[in-house]
Amino acid sequence: MKIAIADIEYTPPDLTKDLEAGGDQSKKSLESQVAELADSMKELGQLQAISVRALNSSIPSPETVKKYALNFGLMRIVAALRIGMTEIEAIIEDMTPRQAKIRRCHENLKRMNLPWYEQAVQTEELHGLRQEEHGIAKTGRPAKDKEKEGWGVRDTAEELGIALGTISEDLNLAQAVRVNPSLRSIQDRKTAIKLIKQEVRREQSRVDADAPKTIDYDEVYLGDSTSILRNLPDCSVDAVITDPPWLNFFDASLTRDARTFPVFKEVFRVMKFHTLCYIVIGFEDLPHYAGMERMLEDGKTEHVYGELERIGFSVSKTPLIWRKINALSRRGVKSWEYDRDFEIIVVAAKGSPVLTSQTRLSGVKEFKVVPSRSLIHPHEKPVELVKDILQDCSYEGNIILDPFAGSGVVGEACHEMKRKYILIERDKDRYDKIRQRLKKEK
Repeated sequence: MKIAIADIEYTPPDLTKDLEAGGDQSKKSLESQVAELADSMKELGQLQAISVRALNSSIPSPETVKKYALNFGLMRIVAALRIGMTEIEAIIEDMTPRQAKIRRCHENLKRMNLPWYEQAVQTEELHGLRQEEHGIAKTGRPAKDKEKEGWGVRDTAEELGIALGTISEDLNLAQAVRVNPSLRSIQDRKTAIKLIKQEVRREQSRVDADAPKTIDYDEVYLGDSTSILRNLPDCSVDAVITDPPWLNFFDASLTRDARTFPVFKEVFRVMKFHTLCYIVIGFEDLPHYAGMERMLEDGKTEHVYGELERIGFSVSKTPLIWRKINALSRRGVKSWEYDRDFEIIVVAAKGSPVLTSQTRLSGVKEFKVVPSRSLIHPHEKPVELVKDILQDCSYEGNIILDPFAGSGVVGEACHEMKRKYILIERDKDRYDKIRQRLKKEK
């Protein structure tokens, strides 16, 4: 039957609210749905009736009060009004408000081209309505000879004929959109899931940073790093920033030897899962640490694994670059060569970590070198550079490891950034200078 739209009680969609919650993408999505439906109704007529329920017939002034309440079909009403319709095809169905909401959820979930976040929200609403109706299912198997009680995720999956994993994802997505409405601006469901998982890992890292520490921290150790690290438990440090001996360096005491790479086996073990390791290296060291591509005779390329990859690290294809703003030295540079006014920092991961920032970060970090008159160590890095890296990969309270402590700059940066540190240095003179720098008693 046809009824006057003016006689239907319903709440029009609030575009302003949608715009505030989800940005332009939400508004465009809603408007495109209405426009598409309006065009269809104008060309083909109303193909599907809306559902209404009769209001209490004992209302004293029926001329001034709506006669019907909408069960579902809001978009059809909005589209009908847009093309100038005053009446709409409707079915009168006597149902409770909860039943109407459940039917509306089913109707919405059947719509074509439903945005991923609307699918998630509708699934969550249906799941919540069923739990209001049946109670929340208890975890675990029901007792023997006792029927299952309550409503669970599996029940919603069976009702909708959708995989259990998809329903679980939808419930998580709906919760994430409620906490962060800007996620609606992401058009791709997989991208949204990826970003949400990253944020979950960030939040877990923040929580872990506040947890009680199970190892000693703010310590400087003298000795061989491999031997000392063996005394640390598995998965006990939150990040590593270090500057190990290079393959070639003008100071022979600072060149790489047989004791360098075995340290990283222990470093990998003591790092927590989903954490990062930053390693300052020389040009010649890159293929040894991070591997490289080489051309084969048939024209194909082959990746030659570096030591970090052999240990288990994932190594970024693009290292960080520290550009030295005030670098003046041209040591070892020929007259026709460009200045070596930068250094390479390899970024290696254990697991699948995320940076602390949600925005994209440049791979170039620009900081002044330490003035020669202030150097504690010939290979010393500026504290501001280390602080910047700490900001990218850690939170206050995290434990940062440097197994090749050198000047102790990582310890100073940690102190200023409210991080904890574990430093190891095998040279006694440099160890003493680190303790003096960090004002440690001898």
